[in-house]
Amino acid sequence: MSYNTIADYSVVAGTPNLKFQVELDVPNCVLKPDLGKNQKFTYIIAPKGSGSYENVTAFILGVDENIKANQIKNISVTIDGIGRTVLFNVPGANVILGKSGLEFDFALSYLGTMKVSFELTEAFEIDEIPVSLKGIAGALKSGLKIGGPLGLSEPDPDPDDPECVEGEPCEKTAEKILEVSVPISVKPFAKPHKPEVSCIGNVEIHPGIKPCPNKSDRFDFTVSQKIKVKTPVEFGAETCFDKMCVEEIEE
Repeated sequence: MSYNTIADYSVVAGTPNLKFQVELDVPNCVLKPDLGKNQKFTYIIAPKGSGSYENVTAFILGVDENIKANQIKNISVTIDGIGRTVLFNVPGANVILGKSGLEFDFALSYLGTMKVSFELTEAFEIDEIPVSLKGIAGALKSGLKIGGPLGLSEPDPDPDDPECVEGEPCEKTAEKILEVSVPISVKPFAKPHKPEVSCIGNVEIHPGIKPCPNKSDRFDFTVSQKIKVKTPVEFGAETCFDKMCVEEIEE
């Protein structure tokens, strides 16, 4: 949604004579927080125009009535760079959440600048909301709007309705359940490699005597040797993937 980031009361005629400008300090805001993080709003109230005029006694931001006090955290107020003590919704409070919105009861001279910030524990929709300034004796200067927390987004009452209102933003969400399959083939293998042979210890010679029928000279003996044989075998598997198959599942 579109919204103003500046509400300039210096151009609004009438009493009280409060020539101040309220600005949504966007660089120091967290308007779209990550999941689980707080939403943060920061506003600057500063004089605008020449001459002397009335002082501000309070700044009122017309936040949505559905925002509760326990959803507002980390309120801070500085005037001319000096932090002020904040008392929120307690006896003697200077920051109050009431029917008119979130009110900051701090005096600001026509030469000073005030910065206020607060956080919300839930992310609220942002749109133009009323912003007012109080003068002396509670006289109110109002009528302008500025970007601020409007309220939680309403759920779509008919999420299956395909129609959108012309000229207005519209979001739709579609869901499908799919089954994804990938055929996989596994072929195991074992590859023997060239064996390695090595000798263990010394050769042994064992003498033996046998009869010599031809009466010729003859020597009989046995030679023994221990050997070690290593046969490397490589084991593994070849894996093949076929084309992926996607099938829609009916609920």
